[in-house]
Amino acid sequence: MTIFYTTPLLLFVALVLSLLTCSAQNADNVHLQFLSFPKATASEPVELVIGKNKTINVEIPSNELSPTYKVNRQNQWTVGESTTDEEGKPAFTVFGRGKALTSTKQLILLVRKGKKNSDGFDVLVIDNRIAHFGGGKFLFMNAAQVDIAGIVGTQKFAIQPSKHTIIKPEPDKKNKRVCHTLLYYRKGKEAKPFLSSKWPLSGDARGLIFFYHDPRTKQLRLHSIRDFLPQNG
Repeated sequence: MTIFYTTPLLLFVALVLSLLTCSAQNADNVHLQFLSFPKATASEPVELVIGKNKTINVEIPSNELSPTYKVNRQNQWTVGESTTDEEGKPAFTVFGRGKALTSTKQLILLVRKGKKNSDGFDVLVIDNRIAHFGGGKFLFMNAAQVDIAGIVGTQKFAIQPSKHTIIKPEPDKKNKRVCHTLLYYRKGKEAKPFLSSKWPLSGDARGLIFFYHDPRTKQLRLHSIRDFLPQNG
């Protein structure tokens, strides 16, 4: 039996196939943002590997999140610099690698091992979806050599060196726009106070807090960034 397809049916089939193709392509796309820490004197871009022999330049600021880069999904994120070997052939020098997540939105933190990009990075990948790291939340990253603990609002946390945590504190009862913060570091068996302050709290912004030791003075320092989310979420 011969089946004759009408023009509307052919158009419908073509439309469905087109939508399925677009859906499959979108599933392979990932939105990335970058942040480097500690702050460098001159924060130069690095190259991100996005496929076999394919790279793009990405900005790695320290005081704000980078622009968003839409790339193909990878098993790991590798940053570095395109070079040439001793024979003059193209080569790639790796500065750091981190395991990619399944999330469609990922924040890549590059923790510097030295003053220059070529000194290398520890690469930490965070789920950057609003449901996971949205407004009113704080990301604490411990790049220091001591344990850090704290109470933000009524929310307690503790993080060892090279670890991180995300919390969502409750605001102060008297002022819903702030939360009282107490921070401590471990010295031997004692918890030493490090900071006592009131931090702004908003459903439209999130905080990124980094602990580190100043390379010159060796004193414990804190670096914070407030990232305002787009109104459309």
